[in-house]
Amino acid sequence: MNILVVDDEQIIVLGILKRLKQISNVSINCVGAYSGEEALQIMENFTPNLIITDLKMPNISGFDLIAQVKGKQICDKFIVLTAHEEFEFARQAVKYQVVDYLLKPVDWSILEKYVREMDLVPLALAKVEEVLGKYDDLFIKPNYEKMVPALKKIIHYIDAKFNCDISLTQLSIYTGMSENSICNLVKKELGITFLDYVYQMRLKKAMKILIEEPSKKVKDIAIQVGYHSDRQFFRLFKNKLNMTPEHFRKINSFN
Repeated sequence: MNILVVDDEQIIVLGILKRLKQISNVSINCVGAYSGEEALQIMENFTPNLIITDLKMPNISGFDLIAQVKGKQICDKFIVLTAHEEFEFARQAVKYQVVDYLLKPVDWSILEKYVREMDLVPLALAKVEEVLGKYDDLFIKPNYEKMVPALKKIIHYIDAKFNCDISLTQLSIYTGMSENSICNLVKKELGITFLDYVYQMRLKKAMKILIEEPSKKVKDIAIQVGYHSDRQFFRLFKNKLNMTPEHFRKINSFN
């Protein structure tokens, strides 16, 4: 596993690198950077599986770094470090789909737990697909090969923006179709409403995260897949799968 540690305080970077190298039974290749700029330079020749980054850094902040890395599709797993336990930091962290955020000084046992869990993920991919396959009958599976071009454009937009506030107005502008035409086409071709398809996309993504990231809080997963209220997410999840997110995670745990 390749891990990049980024912080403008050298002592923190060196401390984390030392701790990572002490984790037993996990093959880790870790590199440190002391700024966002240096991190981007390092990633020209080093592809990390996980980036551990401070938030408050000069010029390129932690969130700016994450945005650039995700935009270049270099890495999609992040842990952010912060000295402030504020909701907005947490919300931003979830928005950027980080593994979690840790308060300074770092709790080494928690960091080690995250790293060990991530090391198991590649080995568990087949298991994840097997688990999700058991629930296929509950969800619509669009046939892209037989799909009309207009519907393909709608589905592509929803798939790409599932964790955002998707509105028919935005979709109408994107597709050049009226809102009524969009709703009628989705209903005719898929047999469900536009909103139901959005909900299904979000729930399927949430199910995957619940299995792959056992330490992530359910309320954070709700935000990550596009819900502002964990209560709404909880209700929709239970209505669709006839169980709570916690129970789904428990019965499908790798342990």
